[in-house]
Amino acid sequence: MGALLWGYDSQVGGGLLSVPSFRRDFGFESDDGYILAARWQSAFNSISSVGGMFGGLSLGYVSDKFGRRGAVALCCVVSIAGIFIQFFTYPHRNAQLLVGKLVNGYALGMYVSGASSYCSEVSPLALRGITTASVNLWIDLYSPSMSNGVIKGTGNWTSAYAYRLPFILQMIFPVILLAGLPFAPESPWWLVRKGRKEEARKILLRLSGETTDVDLQLQQIQDTIILEDTFAANSTYADCFRGTNLRRTMIACMVFVLQQAAGVVFVLGFSTYFFELAGFADSKAFDLGVGVTAIGVVGNLFTFYTVNRYGRRFIFNWTLFACTILLLIIGFLAIPTNNQKAKWAIAALTLVYNFVYQTGIGPLGYVIFAEVSSAKLRSKTVGIGILVNSLCGMIMNIVDPYLVNPDEANLGGKVGFIFGGLAALGVVWAYFYIPETKNRTVDELDTMFERRVPPHKFASYKVEDEDMIVDDVKR
Repeated sequence: MGALLWGYDSQVGGGLLSVPSFRRDFGFESDDGYILAARWQSAFNSISSVGGMFGGLSLGYVSDKFGRRGAVALCCVVSIAGIFIQFFTYPHRNAQLLVGKLVNGYALGMYVSGASSYCSEVSPLALRGITTASVNLWIDLYSPSMSNGVIKGTGNWTSAYAYRLPFILQMIFPVILLAGLPFAPESPWWLVRKGRKEEARKILLRLSGETTDVDLQLQQIQDTIILEDTFAANSTYADCFRGTNLRRTMIACMVFVLQQAAGVVFVLGFSTYFFELAGFADSKAFDLGVGVTAIGVVGNLFTFYTVNRYGRRFIFNWTLFACTILLLIIGFLAIPTNNQKAKWAIAALTLVYNFVYQTGIGPLGYVIFAEVSSAKLRSKTVGIGILVNSLCGMIMNIVDPYLVNPDEANLGGKVGFIFGGLAALGVVWAYFYIPETKNRTVDELDTMFERRVPPHKFASYKVEDEDMIVDDVKR
């Protein structure tokens, strides 16, 4: 639900620009109708990302202080406050609406950060990749369909509720989360760190069942915490950039940088534009844009099978390479300006691109950045990763229109050369830095990172009992 709200807010923010009553109440009248000033468009579209950066960054402190459930409770309260501010904003009080979106954006940054770290800590090893990949699924599956459906249903209303209703509907999900928190298990990792081992044991028994050796699981958590405490006396954000943790933080951030370098905002954000260039009517182009989302959902569901069968490194690297090739092809096809067949091909390749992206780079980014961080610094590393994700997304949303729009650089599909080149550099980086984390426990990953095992050897590396650093610590 936290991931859903993140995606819903970003989608509904852009969608409201097409609502006449929203432009009337927050814009100005001109010969062509009501217009929302460009500076306010940029502000409304980017302010949630700004709030998300600070929300993601603060998650580490909040979740370590109050627990994973406590962090979600705080998110819900802050989100409800931000939603109320937006709902009760009167016409032409643009600054108040901006504040509401900033406050809600702060909560959303914590939501999506907490979703990944919580899934990673409460999921059994075999389900860890599937649950963390589901974060991306909820962003891409439910968010666009919900936001588009709401705006389509209210967009033609002449009253202020044409845009107020999409705002207030968001409150359903924080209320559901608050109601469900008493039934949600706290992270056993956090409980052990707080010395509440018996509570952690009960949670592990609830999550794993009576047939699992819960005492062994509890002992592994304690041993891993002993190991990590040896290398960092205090858990601070500075620790994320020291020693081997610097490498882990860099990987957690770069998976999101590579998503943007692979042109996801360019291809998917302008897919409807490409369909219009191919000769489809506006309404049909919109329907095909919805089809792009549907194909992405299929790709994300496909990942549930491949993530444990083929591993994280293999899928991420090969789908990044495939996206690079597709971007370069789009660039070459855009060179002949009036070739209708080329325009059709570009439109078709946006469908192919989204399927490839959603089978690998998209969901695997959330899997990798949650798994490579140490348990001690997970919430902090995940928060930094979400900050970088928000920052990169905001930059691309600002830059892409200047590259594509006819009144600016007017590169159109030739932007594929720019993102194809960036993605090609990303392929090289990913080969040398993305490790294989499939079927690896937290203590095994800690040991391999501390022993500086090369990423391409993570899958085959044998971690023997006598090789575990935690044994050295105990001795």
